[in-house]
Amino acid sequence: MTAIIATSTIVHATPASYYSKVKSRYDYDEIASQLSKSNINFFVGGGEKYFNDRRDKRNLMNEMDDYLFANSLENFIKINSNKIGFLTDYDEPIGKHEGRKPSLEDIVQATVQKLSSFNKPFFLLVEGSQIDWGGHDNDSEHMISEMLEFDRTVGKVFNFAYKDKNTTVVITADHETGGLSIIDGNLKDSKVVNKYVSGSHTATMVPIFSFGPYSSLFNGIYDNTEIFDKLEAIIIK
Repeated sequence: MTAIIATSTIVHATPASYYSKVKSRYDYDEIASQLSKSNINFFVGGGEKYFNDRRDKRNLMNEMDDYLFANSLENFIKINSNKIGFLTDYDEPIGKHEGRKPSLEDIVQATVQKLSSFNKPFFLLVEGSQIDWGGHDNDSEHMISEMLEFDRTVGKVFNFAYKDKNTTVVITADHETGGLSIIDGNLKDSKVVNKYVSGSHTATMVPIFSFGPYSSLFNGIYDNTEIFDKLEAIIIK
């Protein structure tokens, strides 16, 4: 069983890399077309326009007759199917600080419940996509609100993994954005003062955290492409 969840469009770079192969990450119509032919069980993210308001006039949602589509979190939870699409926004979803709903943690909790109900092994990708966007814009309100939501989401995932005892959780980032540093603050008031040195990606190494069976595979310092090999090794075992 497989599921992909993102706070960006579902055809954005990270989610797309798990089901598509294209020459350009910006070939969104083709990426959506490849998603429509994939075997992903559940996908949640923005970008409805790439499915039903396309340049080629195709309506992929009508073509995807093996999928049911949700129009709300409540509807997503109620649908009884092993293939569900939930397109949360026509284009890019708004930021958490702007009131984005439903929350990432609620979507993830509902999806984990669906996946585990089939009593089969599953792979779930969750991206807090807009953490990066806040870094690009040097917007602390945007970035921190996304980080807090992602932290709550990790808590939901850990709650499941603790009880399940057979789930490996891996948390990392593809890069750092903005060169963010904490330069001042007040612990008593839970306040921090941030400073950015870039509006782009930086060479700062990113941490990787792991929990559960085979989590020791993720110790050390290595190129991020090795994460694929480590995950594959777990599946083979």
